[in-house]
Amino acid sequence: MRSRLLSFALAVTTTCAGLSTSTTAHADAESDAKDLFARGRELRARGDCGGASPLFAKAWRIYPAGLGNLRNHAECEEQLGRFASARRAWLDLKRALLTAPNDAKYEGWDKDAEDAAARLKPKVAVVTVDVTVRTPDSEGPANEKSGIELLVNGEPVPPNLVGTPLERDPGTYTIRVQAPDAPQPVEQAVTLAAGDDKHVALRIVRTPQTRERDLGEGPREGAGSAQRTFGWIAIGVGGAALVGSGITFLLREGAKGDLETACGADFENTCPASKQAERDDAVSRGQTMSTLSPIFLGVGVLGVGAGIALLVTAPKGGTSSAGLRVVPGLGRVDATYRF
Repeated sequence: MRSRLLSFALAVTTTCAGLSTSTTAHADAESDAKDLFARGRELRARGDCGGASPLFAKAWRIYPAGLGNLRNHAECEEQLGRFASARRAWLDLKRALLTAPNDAKYEGWDKDAEDAAARLKPKVAVVTVDVTVRTPDSEGPANEKSGIELLVNGEPVPPNLVGTPLERDPGTYTIRVQAPDAPQPVEQAVTLAAGDDKHVALRIVRTPQTRERDLGEGPREGAGSAQRTFGWIAIGVGGAALVGSGITFLLREGAKGDLETACGADFENTCPASKQAERDDAVSRGQTMSTLSPIFLGVGVLGVGAGIALLVTAPKGGTSSAGLRVVPGLGRVDATYRF
């Protein structure tokens, strides 16, 4: 019972600590946002919207419930002539108000945001970037699979927005199109004024490397030559193993003959006591050769088979002066003789 009470107390303490940490973090974010808002209001009161606007935006990001920051940011951006940024901020405010608490201080803000977005729409500058991609096989408009990257003043534009109107504040922009396999990127500068609707057409040449071009004739020949070399090595090792198998088989037969000479034809059952040393030596040699002979045979067959497979599957493109000769076997393995 006591252990259960201790566990419950620990769980409650941990939960309370977590809630305390979360509450503290929330309070810190709100406090920081209020500090930024106060500094922004001070700068705006002095006519410095350029310095105040980033403070309002940062305050809203760290504490989204403070919608006054977002409204001040929208008003400052509009005052600075950044009509695209201002319209985005007003639209963000309109969306945020849909889920905001019913607070009297926000009364009428949704109408203000809607009117401001409509008022600014004709002032927003728009640029549409059309990209044509040429490859050795085809040429056509860029799409999400074209492998190109569009940047506006160094800022990447998502592939699905290529060829669609991009809202921007008035100013001069560098439009850049690049691709990993393009010999060089393509750039063009465009200056936008309030209400402009401009089109920029860029054409980029890509030179994608096919597998054949990547490998080239030289590497393919080198790969085939190396495979053929390994094939002949495998055949050589296999052939040597087959020779070893034949030799060990002959030595085994020799040991069997020595055993018959020493003990007679019935060496498996009887052997004179005077011939025990010769018998033991012959049996030892015979057993060793009986072990080695099938091992060499297996290695030989495997090596020759693997070598032939490597030669058959090697890429064509070169010649070799080596040849393959079939050598008759040295004899059959008779499994009836045991030691």
